[in-house]
Amino acid sequence: MKRKQKLPALAIIAISFLIFSCGNSKSKDKPDASLVPSETINFSLDNQTSNVSSFLAYHDNSGDGLLFSLNQQTNEIQAYSMNEQKLVHQNSYAIEGPKGVGEISAFHIVRFDSIIIFPASKNSVYTSNILKGSVEGIKYEPPLGYSNAVFWPSAFPSNSALIDGKLMVKTSFMGNPYLLSDDQMAATHLAYSIDLTSGQTTPLPHFFPKGYWGDKKTYWRFSMSASPKFVYSFFGDHNVYYADSPNSKLSPVLAESKYFKKSIDRFPTDGSSEDKGMYPIVTPHYGNVIYDQYREVYYRFCLPGVEIQEEENISQLFSFPKTFSIIILDKDLNPVGETYFGKNTALAPYNSFVGKDGLYISINHPENPENKEDFMSFKRFELNW
Repeated sequence: MKRKQKLPALAIIAISFLIFSCGNSKSKDKPDASLVPSETINFSLDNQTSNVSSFLAYHDNSGDGLLFSLNQQTNEIQAYSMNEQKLVHQNSYAIEGPKGVGEISAFHIVRFDSIIIFPASKNSVYTSNILKGSVEGIKYEPPLGYSNAVFWPSAFPSNSALIDGKLMVKTSFMGNPYLLSDDQMAATHLAYSIDLTSGQTTPLPHFFPKGYWGDKKTYWRFSMSASPKFVYSFFGDHNVYYADSPNSKLSPVLAESKYFKKSIDRFPTDGSSEDKGMYPIVTPHYGNVIYDQYREVYYRFCLPGVEIQEEENISQLFSFPKTFSIIILDKDLNPVGETYFGKNTALAPYNSFVGKDGLYISINHPENPENKEDFMSFKRFELNW
């Protein structure tokens, strides 16, 4: 009978090490995701249209992307062809009268010919066929203590979601949040649904994070991205908070800017009116969060604090930050990169949108040499990952 040959001990160790190494070897880590500038697109404007839009939304339409823009001066919704880079449709809406919709603050695109309109100061929403010019309204009562649907201010924009005949919209507490305790703030709703058949409203179980107010308060503004997850980005919180559905509770994910210090300065509740007014400019904070459905990532805008020089235009700094960065989050909201935009880029981050070919950020910044009054212009950024 043949005896089995035994491998020398050293050989066994070497083979075991090789197997273990192969089984646990990791492919090279992917490089950090980044946003890379590409071409600029320009839309020619008439003399009644500002080159900084009041509200933007992108829509795919038979191979040609359409950029919808709100002109609040004329209460008009305009549609621009991305391929032809020109205005292809516009529809003005009466403020008063039988077809009046009030002053428009935002809209939700269902399809090219069907848009849901949100007025600024009316508890109504309107469905409009922009090709026929038809308008149908439905009234709703916001939950007690809360505002009408909110999409402002520009630094914290939010979108809406239409789910099973109900509109999911951001809201605002009707009162002075600085009089609330942390427990009261943590019981304050962030959004509610509007039933488009009955007008009934229902608060979503999405609240300010516990501890956000704490012993000292920060700023109460926040941004909401309502599709496909519900994602919230708060002014003074390194986390983003998400829910997979309208009725599920929020969970935190750390999405911290590497350009911020760990502790965010607190709101000067005992300071002067000037100190309070300057707080959103001089304090590093987080702004809007938007979803890129084509690349399945989220973009979280971050605003580093600035030192204000004596000769600087304060109102301009509110609307046109000197610098900013964008954190790129994967579809599960894990940070995968961050791109910094220095003062030499002179972009207007509050006028941004996602299209099929990338992220578009307005170049209509007063300090940008390419800024022209008669063109609404955007720099396209490609995701490099």
